[in-house]
Formats: sequence, C-alpha cells, structure tokens
Amino acid sequence: MRSFDRKRTVRTLAAVALAAGALTVTAGTSAAATGAPATTAANAGCTATNIHIDPAAREAGWTVECTDRRYVFADVVVFAGGVADSNPREAQWVEAGGTWQDLNVYPQTTPPIDHICVHLVSYVDPDNPFEQPLLVGHSCV
Repeated sequence: MRSFDRKRTVRTLAAVALAAGALTVTAGTSAAATGAPATTAANAGCTATNIHIDPAAREAGWTVECTDRRYVFADVVVFAGGVADSNPREAQWVEAGGTWQDLNVYPQTTPPIDHICVHLVSYVDPDNPFEQPLLVGHSCV
C-alpha cells in the first residue's frame, strides 16, 4: 500500500509541475502576443552613471539618472572586520529626466569598515507586490 501512495504522490507532483510550466509558457506567450515590451537596460527607466565607494573614508554615493518617473531604492551593506555591520537603505522618487545624487558617510566602527556594497533598483509602482524591481546598478569595494 505504501508504494502505491508514494507513486501517486510522485505522479501528482509531476502533474502540478507540468501544469505550472504550461501556465508559465502561456503567460509568456500572452505577454509576447500583446506586444508587451521586454525589459532591457535600454528601457529600464534609470541607470547608475556613477557609484562611488570608499571604505577607508566610510563613503558610499551614487548618481542615478532616469528617463521615466521611477521609485529608486538603494540598499547598502557596510562590512566591518569582514562581517556585515549595518544595512542602511534609502529610496526616493526620481522624475523623468531627473537625477538622484547622494553621498553618505557612515559612522566609524570597531573593527573599522573594510567593505561596502551598493545595490540600486527601480520600480514603476513600489506598492505593487507583483512588480519585479529593475537593476539600476551594483558595486562592491
């Protein structure tokens, strides 16, 4: 009786996986059929024209330029002694044709800051839980 239950479970999981795959293919086909544009760096809405990171000076900054109105989110990770020490975050709306330029100096830590990562993404609607963020820029030093 147990082998029957196991085989039935495997068949059920396989059917669910096939159905999910069919939905994915159908969704992809529908988006393509409606002429929905593919997201590329060229139409992502924003680009990071400069990401400045200087761990010795405890600085992280960026310049983001947007061609469309976007909500830009900056996620920074500050490392001290090789371990993540803090995770400051910032976000703001950048208007079409606008620029967000920012420079942050973080408090000194013990051990001292030795590595900083900046990850920038943008959203059209940050309140939409289904929207995938678009990468604007990323750098770690």
